[in-house]
Amino acid sequence: MIETRGITKFFGEGKRGVVSALSDVSIRVGPGTPVALVGPNGAGKTTLIRVLSTLILPSSGEAYVNGYSVVHQPREVRRSIGLVTVSDRLFYYRLTAIENLVFYATLYNLGLTEARRRAREALSVVGLSEWADTKTMHYSTGMLRRLALARAILHDPPVIMLDEPTLGIDVVSSRNLRRLVRQIGETRTVLFTSHYMKDVEEIAGYVYLIKSGRIVAQGSPRDLTGLVGRVVELEVNEDELPDSYRRFVVTSRNGHLVLRLPERVVDELGVHPIDERSVETTLEDVYVSLVGESAMDVRPYQFRRGGMREQRAG
Repeated sequence: MIETRGITKFFGEGKRGVVSALSDVSIRVGPGTPVALVGPNGAGKTTLIRVLSTLILPSSGEAYVNGYSVVHQPREVRRSIGLVTVSDRLFYYRLTAIENLVFYATLYNLGLTEARRRAREALSVVGLSEWADTKTMHYSTGMLRRLALARAILHDPPVIMLDEPTLGIDVVSSRNLRRLVRQIGETRTVLFTSHYMKDVEEIAGYVYLIKSGRIVAQGSPRDLTGLVGRVVELEVNEDELPDSYRRFVVTSRNGHLVLRLPERVVDELGVHPIDERSVETTLEDVYVSLVGESAMDVRPYQFRRGGMREQRAG
């Protein structure tokens, strides 16, 4: 289990003064259903992962991983987690995959025989057995991502945290990695960050949307698409479109702009569409509406049994 209560994180003064990276963030993640933390770059996703993995301390609030406090019991937390980051220097490139994993396994006080067994098993889980004796300098980015996941599950931790697990890898590797994360999430607590909606749609059973360090919405994918409601595609003249709605533009057609946006805001748009049609609501529509870079007047929502409750930010 992962639980945070009112986590806030400030970074020191600079040219911009004190920077608030997280503000009153409260989440709960349990085993059996992978949970996604979704938001734009700079929203606070990686900062929260760093707090939960004891790499940095929160400024205030409480955070627990597997029942242990990240502030007062960091060693116990570290033993309980497997962490996958976006770093490309997780491994010694002149060592083979199996040599790398055996090295990391010994850091968890595993004997050499057990370390080798665990390493072979982890490589099998992520589909890299035939590359076990290949130096990692010859691995592709996708293979390194899978090897990072093998490293994370090496010591059989109950909690897995992944920061942008499919960043920079090809379509097939992304698909394989999503399948692996879903499989691992069936028996463990899994929290992952992403701004790729394909990852979220295929992996997550519950989603937290974060913007400017605050949770602005949460719920299952169905909850969140229901929040946005019916979506329409409009074809409009470019010179009619207000700047604040340009985040809804998906393409241009015949010299006109094509927008996807919630039907309820069409009247506010104040344009005369050339064409209009209804489309199926996706998590990408939710993202653009609630946490897109130009999103304005966002209010947090949370879903509870028995219905949806709206909360004012701040």
